Amino acid sequence: MAEQKQPVVAAEDRVPFWQKMAYGSAGTIDILAVWVMVSIAYQVFQMELKMSFNQVALILMSLRLWDGIADPVMGWISDNTRSRWGRRRPYIFVGAILSALTYPLIWWFPRELTQGETMGWIIGFGILFYSCFTIWAMPFQSLLMEMTPDYNERTRTASVRGIFQTIAGLFNGFCWWLSLLPIFYVDGIQSPSNGMRYISLFMAALMLLLGPLPALFVKERYYESELTRKQEKISLVGSLKETLNCRAFLILCVVTVLFLLGTSIFDSYGRYVGTYYVLGGEWGRASWFVGLGTVTYTVVSLIMIQVFKSLSERIGKNNCLFISLGLVLFSVSITWWTNNPNYPYLMLINSFFVGAGYAGLWLMIPSMQVDVVDLDELHTGRRREGSFASIFSWVLKLSFCLGFMLSGPLLQWTGFSDDLQGVELEQALTHMRIGYIVLPVTALVIAAIVLKFFPLNAARLADIRGQLEERRGKV
Repeated sequence: MAEQKQPVVAAEDRVPFWQKMAYGSAGTIDILAVWVMVSIAYQVFQMELKMSFNQVALILMSLRLWDGIADPVMGWISDNTRSRWGRRRPYIFVGAILSALTYPLIWWFPRELTQGETMGWIIGFGILFYSCFTIWAMPFQSLLMEMTPDYNERTRTASVRGIFQTIAGLFNGFCWWLSLLPIFYVDGIQSPSNGMRYISLFMAALMLLLGPLPALFVKERYYESELTRKQEKISLVGSLKETLNCRAFLILCVVTVLFLLGTSIFDSYGRYVGTYYVLGGEWGRASWFVGLGTVTYTVVSLIMIQVFKSLSERIGKNNCLFISLGLVLFSVSITWWTNNPNYPYLMLINSFFVGAGYAGLWLMIPSMQVDVVDLDELHTGRRREGSFASIFSWVLKLSFCLGFMLSGPLLQWTGFSDDLQGVELEQALTHMRIGYIVLPVTALVIAAIVLKFFPLNAARLADIRGQLEERRGKV
C-alpha cells in the first residue's frame, strides 16, 4: 500500500480564513500610513511648494527617525502587557482610532505659511500621527508572529496580507494623479497639496474602518495557550540586547537595510528621471504614467504572490528571496535603456520586474522574521514578538532615513532644477540617470551576498519546533 502523503500544513496549525482576512485587510493601513507620504512628498513639497531637495529629505528623515525611536518602546510595552484581552489587541483597537483622528492634520497646513513654518507644521503633526500609529503598528506586526507555529502556514498568512497591501499600493500609485484632478484646483491651478487634504480624510476613514479588525477578530494563539501570559517580564534594555544578539535576525536586517536603501534612492531618482527626462516635465503625463506603472506593478505582484507562496513550499523561503532580489536587480540594471523619451511606455518594463521582485521580497521577509522568533525562543525561553517587530520596524525606518538623507543631497548634487534649459538640463539629467543605476545595483548585490549566510530553512525550523514542543508543549 502506498504511503499516504502528509498535508503541507496540519489542520491544527491552519489559521481560519476569516482570521486571515481580518488581519490581511488591516495591512492596507500599514502601507498607506507610510508610503503615501513617501510617494508624494517630492511632488507636493518640492515641485509645488518649491522647497529644496534637502528640505524634503529632512521632513521624511525626521518622521522616520521619530517612529524609529518610538517603535522599540511600543514593542517592549506590548510584549510586557498582560490583560484579559491579550497583549496586542487592546493597542490595535485604540491605535487605529487615534491614527484616524491625527493623520489629516499633517496635510491641513494653512496655505499662507512660509516654507519653514510649513516644514514645522508637517514635522510636528507628523510626529503626533506616527506616535499614534506606532501604538497600532507594532502590536499589529507582532500579531502575525503569533497566529500559527507552522513554517508554511506563516507564508500563507503573510500572503493574504501581501495581497491587501499590494492593492493598497495601487491607490498609493494613483495618489499624485488623484491630487491633480480639477476638483482640487486652487484658483484654476493644479494643487497636489490641496488634493492631499481631502485624500487624507479618505485615508483616515479607512484607518477607522479596517484598523480595528485584527483586535476584534484575530486570536493571540500563544497568549491564549498561556505560554506568554505567564511569561516573566523583561526590561527594555535587556530585550533589545537579546534581540540584537540574534545572528539570523541581524542578517535579515542587513539584507533589508541594503534593499530599502537601494530602492529608496532608485525611487527618488526615478521620480525625476521619468518626469523630466522621459516626459519633458509634464506633471499630468508623469502622474498618469506613475498610475500605469502602479497598475502593472499591482497585477504582476498579485500573480507573483501566489507563485512565490507555492514556490516557497518547494524550494524554501531563502531561495525565493534570492529570486526576488534578482528580479529587482535586473529591473534597476536596464533603466538606462527603458527610460527613453521616444518610447515612454518602456518604463512599464521596470514596473513589471519590480512588481514581481517585491512580491517575493515582502512575502518572504515577514515570514522569515517569524521563524527567527522561534529560534530566539529556543535560546531564551521567551516569546518576544514585539521586540523583534519593533527592532525590524526600526531597521526599516533607518533604511528609509539613510535613503532620504542621501537622496536629497545626491539630487542636489546633480545640479537639477526645474527651470534649467539646454545643455545644463541635459547634464543634470545624465547625472541622475547614472545614479539611478549605480547606487541601487551596488546595494542589491551586497544584499544578495549577505543573504547567503542566513542559517534557517525548513529542515532547521522543523527541528527547532520539535525541541520547543518537547520543552513546553504544543500551542
